[in-house]
Amino acid sequence: MFLKITFTIFLTFVFSGCSHRFENQDIYRKRFDRSDEVIYYKDMKLIPVSYSEIFNWKNDNKQNSLKAFVRGCQKNSKINVKDICDLAKVLLETKSDNEDITQFFEENFQAYKIFDRYNNKDKGKVTGYYLPVLEGSLTKTEKFKYPIYAKPRDFKVPYYTHQEIDQGKIDADVICWVADRIDRFFLHIQGSGVIRLQDGSTIGVGYVAQNGYSYRSIGTYMHRKFKIPLYKLSAQYIKNWLKKHPQYADEVLHHNKSFVFFKKQKSGLAIGAMGVDLVPQSTIAVDLRYIPIGSPIFITEEKSNDKILNHLFMAQDTGGAIKGVIRADLFFGMGEKAGKLAGTTNRQAYFYIILPLGFDFFQ
Repeated sequence: MFLKITFTIFLTFVFSGCSHRFENQDIYRKRFDRSDEVIYYKDMKLIPVSYSEIFNWKNDNKQNSLKAFVRGCQKNSKINVKDICDLAKVLLETKSDNEDITQFFEENFQAYKIFDRYNNKDKGKVTGYYLPVLEGSLTKTEKFKYPIYAKPRDFKVPYYTHQEIDQGKIDADVICWVADRIDRFFLHIQGSGVIRLQDGSTIGVGYVAQNGYSYRSIGTYMHRKFKIPLYKLSAQYIKNWLKKHPQYADEVLHHNKSFVFFKKQKSGLAIGAMGVDLVPQSTIAVDLRYIPIGSPIFITEEKSNDKILNHLFMAQDTGGAIKGVIRADLFFGMGEKAGKLAGTTNRQAYFYIILPLGFDFFQ
């Protein structure tokens, strides 16, 4: 009820042309807020903090964060309370400044620092992903001979391994064929991509299912088997190395038994697990066993010159390799430039989950 009152006040300020600031929400806090309580949920421990304790919170440009949040409001989620979503939409439509957007989150959400409950660690891993573009064909040719499979008709978990599928143990339609198995492997890791056909048209493909085997790092395998230093093993390095040493490609790629199946989707758009278009550098993939989909997450290394983190992200996607309480994969966008940024992102950072006042994990 109080949020509706706040919403009305906000509209009054907008249409009167006055500078708008939200009313204090003490009544709402007293009735519903548990912001002074430490929350224990599965492997997570959430400690309430004030926004002044979060490095770069005030200075962070949250325009794209708000855009991503509003897109998520289109979907049903415990995070997306209707009154809060209505207010966020008005902020976006009226092109509100960053100060107003920051205050919107401060007055309607409580910040918690995320800890791993059992080892009490408060730092987690941040990697990157992107929307790759692959050359392909709707028919198999001598050049285009590696299939992008739809979900198998005989699908079950666990299904056949990566190697067994490559050997033909699968009953599934082929969406299209691509020229390079290494690029196909990285398409599986990213979970979605764009296939550019020979006539110049494109089709989008997105994750629909996975064969049930956990992701196993081929970088770690290459380090152990070929003594390649770990610091060198970026995604781009691995691609180049495998293309220079094709005799080892099957051995390395099949070390990872995981295999991803796809569905067609709108070309050029990255659709996350929440079912909305992802906003580059403002949306992340998380482990949905712990983080409710749609949650705002502020991630910081606490370094003032960081141009990638120190930002409010929306948790609107997930991935097979994203496992753990304090873990995120940052979406960088589409194409080669985004791929280079994603391939070189491997950070340790602090995570703060921003939950609506009164949010209850246990409902």
